[in-house]
Amino acid sequence: MTDAIMLTKNTDQLRQQVAAHVAADAITQGSYWDEDSKRGCFIGCLAHSDDPGINEQTYGLPVMVQRIAESIFESLPDDEAKAFFAALPDAVGCDGKDLSKVGWQFLAAELRALPAQTAKIQVVIDPVIAGMDLLASGQEWAAPAAACAAARAARAAAVDAAACAAARRRQRDTLLALISQAPVLEVRM
Repeated sequence: MTDAIMLTKNTDQLRQQVAAHVAADAITQGSYWDEDSKRGCFIGCLAHSDDPGINEQTYGLPVMVQRIAESIFESLPDDEAKAFFAALPDAVGCDGKDLSKVGWQFLAAELRALPAQTAKIQVVIDPVIAGMDLLASGQEWAAPAAACAAARAARAAAVDAAACAAARRRQRDTLLALISQAPVLEVRM
């Protein structure tokens, strides 16, 4: 399950779209895109739709990264959600950035950031981290092993509401940092 390389593109247009939506106070949570009010969420403000494939084609933003960003966006307080959306163009930075591994890097980082677990639970989480690392490096992770390990890890980890809020802020920062640090493979003139 290797991901195809997808390079960011049209970053000037991305900056303009984000700036226009921020200036118009058109960023909202809970709805992808409302054509009547011209307001939307993280994905919707860029796509003017609920289809992240539009942003993948237009800006080179992988659907997986958009879904992670959308989940974080929807869980943050309103002002922080808007600031997170506004920070996207600076994190992307330029055309030609390879974001194809960012989703897997993010998931591995999240698993590493879990609170200390008992040995019984950690033994379930470690193979998932190893699998995410494989995917983040462009290698394959056998599907049956992946599904089994991910399901066991999901059942093993539980968080309370306060920890969840702090985790979303950390996730926001992690995702923006990973996008910002993604390699530039091609610079378009």
